Amino acid sequence: MSTVEGDDKMSEELGKISRDFFDTHVLGRIGSSRQEIIVPPRNGVDTGIISLGDGRVMAMTTDPIFMDINLGIERAAWFAFHIIASDLCTSGIRPQYLTVDYNLPPEITDQQIDDMLSVIDRECRSYGIGIVTGHTARYAGVNFPMVGGATMMGIGDKENYVTSAMSRIGDRIVVTKSLALEASVLLAHAFPEFIARNCGNDTLSRLRNRFHEMSTVRESMMAIDFGLREKGITSMHDVTEGGLISALFEIAEASGNGLSVDGDILPIYPEISSLCDVFHINPLMSISEGTLLMTIAPGRSGEFVGKLNENGIPAVEIGEVQEKGKGSVIRYSDGREIRIQPHRDEFWDAIANGIKSGIK
Repeated sequence: MSTVEGDDKMSEELGKISRDFFDTHVLGRIGSSRQEIIVPPRNGVDTGIISLGDGRVMAMTTDPIFMDINLGIERAAWFAFHIIASDLCTSGIRPQYLTVDYNLPPEITDQQIDDMLSVIDRECRSYGIGIVTGHTARYAGVNFPMVGGATMMGIGDKENYVTSAMSRIGDRIVVTKSLALEASVLLAHAFPEFIARNCGNDTLSRLRNRFHEMSTVRESMMAIDFGLREKGITSMHDVTEGGLISALFEIAEASGNGLSVDGDILPIYPEISSLCDVFHINPLMSISEGTLLMTIAPGRSGEFVGKLNENGIPAVEIGEVQEKGKGSVIRYSDGREIRIQPHRDEFWDAIANGIKSGIK
C-alpha cells in the first residue's frame, strides 16, 4: 500500500484537500507539458484553457456529480448540473459540450435514473449544450451524494475569456446574492424539523425557496454580454468551498494582488444569518454556490451592479483590488480586521455533526 510522506493514517478532514497537499502532491503531477495548454491547473482558477489555433480557445472544467438526495432527485439533478455550469461560465465562455460519468449506488431505481437524466437533458437543451460521451452504471460501495463526475467545455475567442489571475489594481470587487447561500439551503433541506424548531417555519420556508438561486450561470452570462477584460469584467469566481474568504484569497493569489473589503456591507440574507447562528458556522467561511464574486473595471462596476439589480439579482460592491504590499483584509467600522486567507469550510462539520446528533 502506497503512502504519502510515510503517513498511512486516514484523514478525518472532509471536503477539498488542503492547499499544502494540493501544491505538494497534485500540481507536480499534471502529466506532459503541452504548449497549447495556456491556463493549466492552479489554485484559485476554476477552468483550464486550451489554445485551438486560429484565435480560438476551449475552456474546460471538471467536477463531481453531486446529488444531494435530500433535495429530491429532480432538484438534486438540477443542482448537480448548475454546479458544473457555474464553474465553466466564470471563464467568460459559454458552455457547449458535456461529458458525464454516472457511478450510481445500487439502490437507485430505474425511475430515479430516468428522472435524473431528464433534468440534465432539459438543462443542457436550455443552454445549447450537447452531451458528447459518458458512462452510466450502478456499483456496490457507491453512495450519495458523490455519484460520478463530469467535464463541461466551451469554445470562444482567445482574446475574450477571463480567469481569476486577470484582476487588476483599482478594480472594484462585486458580490451577488448572499454569503453562505448553498450551506444554508442544503442544511434547510437536510434538517428541516430542527431548523423549524429553532428558527421558525417562516425562516425554513424562505431558505428552501431560495433553492434556484444556487447557480451563477445567469449572472455570468450577463457579464459575458456586458463585456470582459478592458470592457468591464476582469475576473469571475463562484464562491464555493471555503466561502467568501477563500474565494477572495484565491483571486488575490492568482492575480498577485491585495484586496481591501468593507466587512460592514457584506450581503447576508437575514434567514441565512439565523441559520448560521443555530449551526455555529461563520457565513464568511461556508460554501456558497450561487454567489458570484467578480472584479470589475472601476469605471464600469456601477453600471453592471445596476443591471444585475434591475434583473432581480442582488449585487453590491464590497471593496477594491490593491497593491499586494497592502495585504488582503476585510475591515469593519468597529476596528475589527480579518485577514483574507484560506479557511476550512464549516459546512461539512455542520452536516457531520447534525447526522451524528440525529437531528431531523
